[in-house]
Amino acid sequence: MHTADQQRLQQLEEAFVLFTETSERLTESYHALQARTAQLQAQLAQSDMEKARVAERLTRLLALLPAAVVVLNPDNQVTELNPSAQVLLGEVLNQPWLDVQARTFEKRQRGGELITPQGRIFQLTNTALDAELGRILLLQEVTEARRLQQQISRQQRLSSMGEMAASLAHQIRTPLASALLYASQLDEAELTPVQQQKFSAKILTSLQHLEALVQDMLQYAKGGKSSQTPLKVSDLMTQTLAHMQARIEQSSAEVHYDQSAGNLQVLGDMDALSTALQNLINNALEHSRGPQAVIRLSVQANGDFIDLIVSDNGPGIETEKLEKIFEPFYTSRAKGTGLGLAVVRAVAEAHQGEAWVKSILGFGSQFGLRLPRHG
Repeated sequence: MHTADQQRLQQLEEAFVLFTETSERLTESYHALQARTAQLQAQLAQSDMEKARVAERLTRLLALLPAAVVVLNPDNQVTELNPSAQVLLGEVLNQPWLDVQARTFEKRQRGGELITPQGRIFQLTNTALDAELGRILLLQEVTEARRLQQQISRQQRLSSMGEMAASLAHQIRTPLASALLYASQLDEAELTPVQQQKFSAKILTSLQHLEALVQDMLQYAKGGKSSQTPLKVSDLMTQTLAHMQARIEQSSAEVHYDQSAGNLQVLGDMDALSTALQNLINNALEHSRGPQAVIRLSVQANGDFIDLIVSDNGPGIETEKLEKIFEPFYTSRAKGTGLGLAVVRAVAEAHQGEAWVKSILGFGSQFGLRLPRHG
C-alpha cells in the first residue's frame, strides 16, 4: 500500500474516532437535556397547580368578602366586581364608574366616604394597579362605626355637661349678682340720670354675659347638629356681621370684610354657622384690644372645601396652647367660659368640616372654619 493511501486511511480512522466521541457526547447532552426538560416540566406543572390553588382561594375570598370590590380599566369603566359589589351596585359591567357612583350614592363626604339615599355610609379606597389594568376600588360599609362614633361623642358631651354645670354655676353667679345689685339701686330717688344710665349699662352688660353663657352651653349641648340647607356664604357673613354690629361698636377694633364670598355655597344650618363665626369674632375682639386692633374676615375656596377665616393682629398664641384651644372649658380669660371655641369645633364637625388655627407670637392669630363646598 502506498504511503499516501496509508495516510488517508489513518486520517479516516481518526475522523471516525472523533465522530464517534462527538456522537457519544451529543447523546449524553441530549439525555441530560431530556432529563432537565422533564424536571422543568414537572416544576412548571407544580407552579401551575399552585397558581390555580391561589387563584381559586382568591376567588373564594372575593366571593365571601363582605366589602365590595370593583376593578376599573384605564378608561375608568367597570370590568370586574365581586358578589358584594353586584348586590350594592347592580349590573354595572362596562359602565363608567362616575355614572355608577352618581346613580348609587347620594353624596360624597370628606375622607372618601360615600352615602346612599338610604343613609348607608361606605368608605372608598382607591388603589392603582398598572397602566393596562387600571384601578381597584374597595367599598367597605362603615355605617355602624359612624353611628358608634356619634354615640361616643354624645356620651362625651353629656359627661362634659356635668363638668359644665359646676363651672357655669360659679360663672353665672357673678354677672347675675351684679345685675341684681344694680337693678335694686335703680329705684333710689337720689340717683341722677347719668347714674341711672350707668347702672342700666352695667345691667345690660351683665345680662349679655349671661346670654352668651347660655347660648354657648346650648350650642355645645346640641353638638352642632343642624339642618342641611343650601346657604350662600355671602348671606352667612352678612347675618353674622349684623348680629355682631353692637359688639363691634362697643370695641375699639376695626373689623373689615373683603366681600370674598362671591357665589360660594355650603350645606348646613345658618344659625349654627353664624354662632360659630360670632364666637371666632368675639375671640378676636377679646385678644386684640386697643386702638390699633384690626380684625379681618375673608373666604377662601380650596378645592372641595371653603375656609371662613377670622384674622387678628393680637399678641398671638403659644404653641403649647394651640393643641388645647378647642377643648371645652379651656380659656385664658377670667370671664371666659371655655366653650366658645369648643362650640366652633362642634359646629364644624357637625357640618363634616373642621376648625383650625394658625398663630405666631407677636404677629396675631388666624382662625378658620373649613366646610365642604356645596354645588
